[in-house]
Amino acid sequence: MPIDVGPIRSAEFPVAEKYIYLNHAGVSPIPSRSAEAGMRLLRQFRDEGAFRLRQWQEIGQEARGRFARMISASPEEIAFIKNTSEGLSFIAAGFPWKEGDNLVTANVEFPANVYPWMRLRSRNVEVRMVAAREGCVRKEDLFAACDGKTRLISLSSVEFANGFRNDLPAIGEFCQRKGIFFCVDAIQSLGVLPIDVQSYGIDSLSADGHKWLLSPEGIGGFYISKDVMEMVEPVILGWHSVENRFDFENYDFRLSPDARRFEPGSFNTVGLAAFNASLELLLSIGTDRIWERVRRLTEGAIDSALRRGYEVLSPRHPEERSGIVTFRVPGADPHALWKSLLARNVVCSQRAGGIRISPHFYNTPEEIARFFEILGEETARL
Repeated sequence: MPIDVGPIRSAEFPVAEKYIYLNHAGVSPIPSRSAEAGMRLLRQFRDEGAFRLRQWQEIGQEARGRFARMISASPEEIAFIKNTSEGLSFIAAGFPWKEGDNLVTANVEFPANVYPWMRLRSRNVEVRMVAAREGCVRKEDLFAACDGKTRLISLSSVEFANGFRNDLPAIGEFCQRKGIFFCVDAIQSLGVLPIDVQSYGIDSLSADGHKWLLSPEGIGGFYISKDVMEMVEPVILGWHSVENRFDFENYDFRLSPDARRFEPGSFNTVGLAAFNASLELLLSIGTDRIWERVRRLTEGAIDSALRRGYEVLSPRHPEERSGIVTFRVPGADPHALWKSLLARNVVCSQRAGGIRISPHFYNTPEEIARFFEILGEETARL
């Protein structure tokens, strides 16, 4: 059933009144309900202090359950993180590496999924970077890079520059068959593309909320399968990491039996309240329906770019596409073009020597058409 965008757009996304906002792969605006949830908590802190001290636990429990539903996990496998980098670093630092081990990733990953692994070279762990072919990470190249010393594959669900969607189910099946840990950076897909960590064979997943999850920066979700939880050592510990976290006067160093062992201390409660509200909105619509609408919007954008003679850098095969469309305008300086678009209240990004757009479900075909009209006018002017 198609989404009736009009009421949601008018109630939740006032950003659309002024801007053509096509940068959800960068930083998203947050819905009205999410902003209100955060402000409501701030007002309570202002007016009541810690009178409702335990309210954050209730909000956290809701958000934990909702994040788990979004990826088909259990709440016990979910921890809250500040950002994707933190979740990836938990795995890199806490994994039981041995000298001579290796891990496999790709040479088109966002730096968050590169630097935590590069640091392992000091522990004589080899980082193998598979070269993308025409912007695409071919799974057969990943598999060929693995050998008997490969302990982990770390990959983005969607590559940030051109939107190539990795074949997570096939890679996960390979990892399970070979006994390789599968670590996923899902920030460029979660909220717009369906994902099932169990059926995809994913061992850990990290995703900040400020992109497709329509949440503020500084809050996100971390999944670690209960099957591998004991394998990864929490490297940052605090009062919240242990089983009896509220028994402050009796030291009892038993780690929490669930993913909360990866939460060392107090939460970003205001961000968590907004995160919870955004998850509620996305789940109420359904990721399948969101993806179908975004798929149609990006399909229209690709067609429009091709009609104008632009070079489309994003994949064209349906199974490799995502919510990102990147293209180059022949003869145009992408930085100057991006700045001129911004001056006309069109929000997008400059990536891969071109322009990257990333619409969400509340965007409209009319906005996509207007974007290309403005782009044509600015290209002619420059």
